[in-house]
Amino acid sequence: MTLKLFSNQQKYTNTEEIVITYLEKNLDNIDDLTINELAKQTHTSNASIIRLCHKTNSSGFPELKIKLIKEREKQKFINNDVDFSFPFTPADNLDEIAKSMTNLYSNGLKLLYSSLDMTTIEQIAKKLLYADRIFIFGIGDSGLTARSFINKVNKLNIYPIFASENNEASSNSQHLRENDIALIVTYGTSSEEYQNVMNNLSIGDGKTIIITADSSSNLVKKSDYSLIIPDEEKKHKVATFYSQFAFHYVLNLIFAILYRETILNN
Repeated sequence: MTLKLFSNQQKYTNTEEIVITYLEKNLDNIDDLTINELAKQTHTSNASIIRLCHKTNSSGFPELKIKLIKEREKQKFINNDVDFSFPFTPADNLDEIAKSMTNLYSNGLKLLYSSLDMTTIEQIAKKLLYADRIFIFGIGDSGLTARSFINKVNKLNIYPIFASENNEASSNSQHLRENDIALIVTYGTSSEEYQNVMNNLSIGDGKTIIITADSSSNLVKKSDYSLIIPDEEKKHKVATFYSQFAFHYVLNLIFAILYRETILNN
């Protein structure tokens, strides 16, 4: 099995490639694997394995192993034949397209359910519930999804500010106070606008939450809370079917918690 954990555009040494190959071939037997045993089996050193761990944003081998086990378990839920970027072709008829889209959403749901950290979602919802003000940032399709979320929570007497309105994200990101929350919704994080926004938020008094698929981004490192969705959609795609479906799913879970807490408190 080729592991997505190691397909993060990092350059691996020959020694690290040997370790990766061993882990991929023995993924079902790593639960009790120690770093010493791994080094022995691959004829490498603990130091080489630690360097590999750091390239996957893991603090050490125990954290790397947790990530590998999560990926292994996640693969049990999904159909690897589903193409989240090109679910259908121009040659497909309507029935074939309908089946492909059904597979995309069905497998997307299973993938999200098996991957998301529900504790983090609860924490994010509680932060939003008790914030003085909520600033939501989103560009393009993610902005439309964010607006849909705002419309839902308005019905709970919660009124977030869509901070990306009229290209004023950078300006709005400078005005957070102590009990304010900034929520950034973005699949990728390479946009210069988001970099500027995060720089402003980092020196402000509020707290920052990001929902993204880019787990290794500086935006994630600088945020107070992050929720990572599986990165299944390529840069070149038919449309943002998967990414926006994923954001709707996550934001609907957050809305459900807000709804529950609002009803219970009343």
